[in-house]
Amino acid sequence: MNRQPQRTVLVCVTPQASSERLVTAGKALAEKAGCALNVVSVLPVEFGGDPKVPQALEQIYRFAKQAGGELAIYFNDDPALTVAAHAAACKPLMLVTGFPGEDSNRFVSMIRLLVPALPIGMVDPDGTVYHMLPMEPSPVTA
Repeated sequence: MNRQPQRTVLVCVTPQASSERLVTAGKALAEKAGCALNVVSVLPVEFGGDPKVPQALEQIYRFAKQAGGELAIYFNDDPALTVAAHAAACKPLMLVTGFPGEDSNRFVSMIRLLVPALPIGMVDPDGTVYHMLPMEPSPVTA
């Protein structure tokens, strides 16, 4: 029997206290859509040996579990590609991220290029979610 994965809202977090507001916003969106919550965090490979990482990951785990979500953690130096691959596997209804800051690594732009059909919700510091609709496929011209 071919079983379709349960639809989810996918929330991208980092090991920061501000990630709690992202998980909270994702939970509200998931409840509104009647689907599951999936939380993903991609840390640089070099963080694997950092003694502070287990404590930070425990905090992310608590945020996800308190919201009733599943958590996936990856150690990879290409977070956009890793999240895009994770999104391909879980087929979320929406991706939730924070707002890119001034020192942005272009994560949201790259996700947009890698998964153009995926709606993105960006959560500002006050918890307001701003929606980016999927990009329309553009016709290829010769």
